[in-house]
Amino acid sequence: MDYELSEGHRRLQAEMGKFCREEIAPGAALFDEAPPEEAAARMRINLKKLAGAGFLNLLLGEDLLGSCVAGEELARVCPSTYLAAVSSATTFGRAVKRFGTDAQQERYLPHLAAGERIGAFGCTEREAGSDLAGMQTAAESKEGRWILNGEKDLVTNAPLADFFLVLAWTDREAGLERGTTLFLIDREATGVTIGRPLETMGLRGAPTAGIRLENCGVTDEALLGGTAGAGWGRMQALLEEIKLALSVLCVGVGMACMEESTRHAKAKKAFGKPIGLFEGVGAKLATMFTLNDIGRMMIGRAAWAMEQKEPEGPVLASCAKLFTSEAAGRIADLAMQVHGGHGYLKGAVVERLYRDARFAELAYGTSEMQRAFIAKESLDRFRAA
Repeated sequence: MDYELSEGHRRLQAEMGKFCREEIAPGAALFDEAPPEEAAARMRINLKKLAGAGFLNLLLGEDLLGSCVAGEELARVCPSTYLAAVSSATTFGRAVKRFGTDAQQERYLPHLAAGERIGAFGCTEREAGSDLAGMQTAAESKEGRWILNGEKDLVTNAPLADFFLVLAWTDREAGLERGTTLFLIDREATGVTIGRPLETMGLRGAPTAGIRLENCGVTDEALLGGTAGAGWGRMQALLEEIKLALSVLCVGVGMACMEESTRHAKAKKAFGKPIGLFEGVGAKLATMFTLNDIGRMMIGRAAWAMEQKEPEGPVLASCAKLFTSEAAGRIADLAMQVHGGHGYLKGAVVERLYRDARFAELAYGTSEMQRAFIAKESLDRFRAA
């Protein structure tokens, strides 16, 4: 096995790291306290910068490993900006790239890659949560149009988004696998209402809100891929890439925690020597390094499997998300211990990262759901043997 990055990926890593440190990092902390309007304006600027650096186009492309390598550099300096970029270019853009018609790709992808327009994905509902069979949003075909009604909850980028990818029932009796459809809906479409921005514990720069569809009428051109009934399968395929992206977010947060803790351990002195020389502190730094390195390898393995269309790709993506999301929480906790009381102060970098780290264990399938999926895959394989 060769764990070395290619020359191209090493160059991408160096260039993206330099860009993020110079262009994104200086404003990362400002998202935490900025009012919604200011935070939204800052995020639009950041996404335009990322477009100029080619990152959004990378997310839209087929180089999954490259997007992971570059994404870690961005998530390390500003997890919020990374999440907003992924929510636009991966959760919306990759769906259009993989399943959209030629006309849909021509309409949406150039604007997304240029950072001129922003996408979002609405699948979760307040009452149903992860139980998509319990969702209420439905589309009814009437006189050549689809009329959508329902509400989606916790939609990342909703306050910013120009386009929404929305999952809805088109034939409830056919069940999830054949009765759901993904719709492409413009923000300005009749019947679309964006809720007020929600205050989140962490990742405050990636704005979140609910959306309401009330007699929202669209034509067949809004059906992703031009057909109804394929929403479930397409969403499952898309979730593999989203889980991989969230794993990258976690390693980025973990690396930021480790770097902040290492700097603090070198600068802070107790009993006449840097605290990093004490066994208890050094052990925490070693654990951080180990967890980050294992997480990065799991991401690389999953990305490679997905690129090669290996059957194990989906379960490896779940394994990566499960491990890295829980590791990020542990690393953030260790970072807080290394910093002591000063890490607990509002405005401290590790205090912000501590809150940011909690997101990935909940989003797009909780840790409990990942374990259930991984266990089912294992049991199915054992039964087949």
